[in-house]
Amino acid sequence: MDPRKITRTFMLIGPLPDVRGLPASTMKKGCLSSGRGREVWVEQNDRSYAIRVQDQQANTISLVNISQKEFAPLWELCGKARVELVRYLANTDFELDVFGGGFEPFALARVHFDSSLGNRRFKKPDFLGREITDSELYSLRVIALRGLPVNPIPQMQAGAVPFLFKNGILHIVLVTSSSGSRWLIPKGRLETGMTLQEVALMEAAEEAGVIGIIEPDVEAQCRMEDQRTIHLYPLRVATLLPLWPEKLSRRRIVLPIYHALLRITDVELCRAIRSLSRELLP
Repeated sequence: MDPRKITRTFMLIGPLPDVRGLPASTMKKGCLSSGRGREVWVEQNDRSYAIRVQDQQANTISLVNISQKEFAPLWELCGKARVELVRYLANTDFELDVFGGGFEPFALARVHFDSSLGNRRFKKPDFLGREITDSELYSLRVIALRGLPVNPIPQMQAGAVPFLFKNGILHIVLVTSSSGSRWLIPKGRLETGMTLQEVALMEAAEEAGVIGIIEPDVEAQCRMEDQRTIHLYPLRVATLLPLWPEKLSRRRIVLPIYHALLRITDVELCRAIRSLSRELLP
């Protein structure tokens, strides 16, 4: 890796980006033995096979090429101490690792930058979740030896912040929680094959009977009191349906922004909605 490069690593959330047509490499990495600062690994990278001996005390690595026939029994000897993945190369600045072998749906992305300037200008795509750049727990070595950390993928949700202007004043649409005890914005878990914005639109229609359009290039993220992370998208209301799927289980209300925020008890959610409101225009 070029020393001038900056690399950041992220877990993925929601559906994978479209990887069709991207160059891909099949990789396997299994540990045959580990102890006293010495590790022996058997590895596959596409059609190349090797045994790698790593001496951590001497800081040396020895690599011996082997055949596919020799690789197969050694791979089985690794037992559970192994990891399989497909690595997609979008370009020289983006790599995507999609794990198999029982680790599904875990995936990691690495973004490379040529300079700190490029790093500062980086805008994280929707499919990238928590950053784990400095976490050794998510290295291929540790995943193969120990598996994934407990609850490695925090629960993510997508939510809509439905808004409209009345007499020049910003109003927000709120709904009650499923228990009816709290006022919230419509939100829901990620769905396979759907983007975060699509989930937000779906939940707005199902929970609040709101039909509209998500504002481009405006979003926020907050960690709720129950530790769920929500990606928030402002949704300009076009229609408030008189009947909607969850009308019988939720109440709906349209309030000026300053009244709506008083109804929401979650501090971080209030802060995120207030931040979004500054970006909204009639």
